[in-house]
Amino acid sequence: MRRCFYDRQTGAVFYDLQRGKRETIEVAILSGGKVRVKAPYRMPETAIRRFLKEKAPWVKEQLEKIEKSRREWMEKRFQDGSVFYYLGEPLKLSIKKSEGETVWQRDGQLLIDQTAATPQKRKEQLEKWYRIRAKENIESRVKVFAAKIGESPNKVTIKAQKTRWGSCSSLGNLNFNWRLIMMPQKIIDYVVVHELCHLKEMNHSSAFWNRVEEIMPDYRNRRKWLKNNAWKVEWEQI
Repeated sequence: MRRCFYDRQTGAVFYDLQRGKRETIEVAILSGGKVRVKAPYRMPETAIRRFLKEKAPWVKEQLEKIEKSRREWMEKRFQDGSVFYYLGEPLKLSIKKSEGETVWQRDGQLLIDQTAATPQKRKEQLEKWYRIRAKENIESRVKVFAAKIGESPNKVTIKAQKTRWGSCSSLGNLNFNWRLIMMPQKIIDYVVVHELCHLKEMNHSSAFWNRVEEIMPDYRNRRKWLKNNAWKVEWEQI
């Protein structure tokens, strides 16, 4: 449950509270700067707040360190010469003056207009460029494989998912991570087939995997590649 604790000296601290079968209370800083508090089921709210008041300076210090690290990472990640992937091919980022497009691809380079003067602006413009191409590519491949499988989704959405490459809802809606467009086409196709097969089998049973294999006999190799190479398309600092 998302909560907010306010202290005059340290300001507001947002945290997730998890109660469970435990005797002590603890606070942890997770990746991305999330604050998690674990407390016993019956611990009063007043006791939790006293604990947070005591720990607030430490929490703020850790969050400031994470933010500093994020800024430093951004400076390095989105600078001239950094490498990004598009359909599995490495492209060097080049900051140039443009008379039209903000981001464009040419001769092994991913060019971005110099008006995107800060790392944050470059990040935003690059993500916009990737999302457009992800939507075009994935929607096209969904149509191709839906015809082969005999199952059509209700809706296809391109999203920013941190831990998933794709998902299928009980309503027949398919969601895909826009970062897939950085991967080779055969990997994008694997994720598309995987999610389309969930329209029939909403689980990972043997029947599901048999269906995937029927459409894509080498899916194991593609799945292994995805597991081993996902780090290449990280967009946020871990």
